[in-house]
Amino acid sequence: MSGPWERYAAPESGPWAKYATPEEPPTSAPRLVGQVAQNTNDAIAQTVGAPVDLVAAGLRQIGVPVNNPIGGSESIKSGIDYVATLPGRIGDAVTQRSLGPLTEDRTSRFEPQNRAEKIAAGTGQGIGTVLSTMLPAGAVANAARPGTLTQGIAQSLATQPVTQLASGIAGGATTGATDSPALGLAASLAVPLGASAVRGAVSPITNTLTDAEKRIVQTAQREGVPLTPSQETGSKTLRTLEETMAKLPLSGGPMNRTYDKQRSALNEAIMARTGTAAKDASPETLTNVAKTLGTQFDDLAARTTLKPDPQFANDVLKVATNYGRRLETDVAPVFKSYMDDLQPVLDAVANGQNPTIAGEAYKQIRSDLARRARSTNNGELKQALSALGTAFDDAVERTASPALRNEWQNLRREYAAYKTVDKAMASGRQADRVTGDIPLGAFSSAVRASDREGFARARGQYGELSKLADFLAPKIPDSGTATRGVTANLLSGGALAAGAGGLGASMGTALATALAPWLASMAYNTPAARAYLTNQIAGRTDLAGLYGAEALRRMIESGRGEGEPTALARALMQANERRAGAAR
Repeated sequence: MSGPWERYAAPESGPWAKYATPEEPPTSAPRLVGQVAQNTNDAIAQTVGAPVDLVAAGLRQIGVPVNNPIGGSESIKSGIDYVATLPGRIGDAVTQRSLGPLTEDRTSRFEPQNRAEKIAAGTGQGIGTVLSTMLPAGAVANAARPGTLTQGIAQSLATQPVTQLASGIAGGATTGATDSPALGLAASLAVPLGASAVRGAVSPITNTLTDAEKRIVQTAQREGVPLTPSQETGSKTLRTLEETMAKLPLSGGPMNRTYDKQRSALNEAIMARTGTAAKDASPETLTNVAKTLGTQFDDLAARTTLKPDPQFANDVLKVATNYGRRLETDVAPVFKSYMDDLQPVLDAVANGQNPTIAGEAYKQIRSDLARRARSTNNGELKQALSALGTAFDDAVERTASPALRNEWQNLRREYAAYKTVDKAMASGRQADRVTGDIPLGAFSSAVRASDREGFARARGQYGELSKLADFLAPKIPDSGTATRGVTANLLSGGALAAGAGGLGASMGTALATALAPWLASMAYNTPAARAYLTNQIAGRTDLAGLYGAEALRRMIESGRGEGEPTALARALMQANERRAGAAR
């Protein structure tokens, strides 16, 4: 359709025609997918063939004619192309009814025709390069010896696959869109920085706990002991913040309420081992526990009759042989007194009789052995008395009913737990004893004293809880200077006086300043704040590992077939040229 506006149309030719952007040919989805697949394969072939390419380039620099070496990247690309077009070649041979070689006029390769295909080609190049280095590196990292340089490099190459793929795609696509490798490199490097920024917004605190500390956190979660954000993540900054808030007058209320809930939950977990549901270990609580356990012992004793058998006699004689004769002279009489008491029973068993020990007598003997073993500092005597107690317990397990045997075992565990708590409450901080909180340090010491050999391995019913107590203990010493300074300022009306007398200051501003610590502590101790500060949804961004992997891939990408030297070969060539110039 024509009209008067046609006279304003630009002529098809003229001096400006050379500046016109040529119209790009149309593209299609299959071609875009093909570009991605082709260049992914090329990048993988390039990485696999890079060592041979490097050797070939070096040989060419010293005058050895080497072109397209077997096993080089170009050979691998040709092999991929041949396999990809094999169905078509077979079809040609069948159509031509020929039994000769497959026709060679087919190829699966095609060059980008427009900008969209260049972007697709760059994307494929980025994907292939990342996959060809990341996947083998993961296998090497798993197989390499822990702590070696090989494992460290492999772990860097295999780290954070999603970010690496995103970086490779961004760099390749940008190179294809701009025809600028420099801009492609900038895009690749920008992805880890962006990922780090996003990670910092989504998960602001990186979990720095060791594996041992993570196991302690799992113990706290299993026992229902709530942890603060610093304890759950290992953040030293948050720990300093929490302990500072706990010591300042206004912010101390919310923070200390959090600590009180934590200590109450820990008390409850510890006291549960004594068979009591209590949130403190106050004198009244421990008195009730002792009465309850005593009643249960009396009940069990009334329902139990111990029947010593030949196995019991053998166990007791074995203890006397292994321990009794090696005891030092100052403690040997203690052990001998127990053996003298047992001798009539041993003689009766030896004569084929069937002696019995009443439950009340068994309870008394067993309690006396345990009490004497705890009170002595002599390791050999402690082992000898404990072994005698085990002989009695084993005899009960052999002669009593399964239900009665389980009751004795549970009751002895609860009594041992009660004695550990009782010993801990006899020492520790006065402030803890007043509130009925089980002192953290004293509790660990009591657990250690009850089983010195197993303490380091967290053995026993209190092994893991003692590690948790150590974990919860304050790590930052406090001189009290900051607390006294803030308190004095508040008592003297310092903040409000500054608001009333300062130029441009208002009482409202001064009051807000004074209340800011309290408001911050209130917000910090909400469930929402704790969930935000402890979440690890975004994971960690290892910038050093990502950039190291990117640098290695760029070095590999610089290697090309068709006689083009790699970056390292080019550097060697330039060095040779400089030396030759200096010689001339």
